[in-house]
Amino acid sequence: MSVHVRLRVASEAYAMPVEHVLEVADLGQVRAVPRSRPELLGVRNLRGQVLPVVDLALLFGIPRTVPPGRMIVAEAGGRRAGFAIDEVSGVGELGDPAEETESDLLVGAALGGGDLIGVIDVPRVFDSLEQA
Repeated sequence: MSVHVRLRVASEAYAMPVEHVLEVADLGQVRAVPRSRPELLGVRNLRGQVLPVVDLALLFGIPRTVPPGRMIVAEAGGRRAGFAIDEVSGVGELGDPAEETESDLLVGAALGGGDLIGVIDVPRVFDSLEQA
């Protein structure tokens, strides 16, 4: 078991390893970047640091009914970004991902609190953003 930040993206439950999470903040004012990828909502100034803000719902192909209101700031391999989410539902231990998933951006899925929770592969998410 390892510690994860549990979050909701649209109607889906996900978890991000706590070692990659720097903070959770309100989404705030995000400025669009012309001709950027659709999942890049734009950039946000967070206490003097300009961060790209990526919508995890668009990245994962999940339909969204309401705009995101929160942002989880994550880092991996010297890369840092904000990821737009709907809410953080908790922080705690989560079993190792034992279920396979169809997404290359997840290491797998684990059962937690009656939910099947997709565990985000943060380095792979950053890699996929750089490749496009």
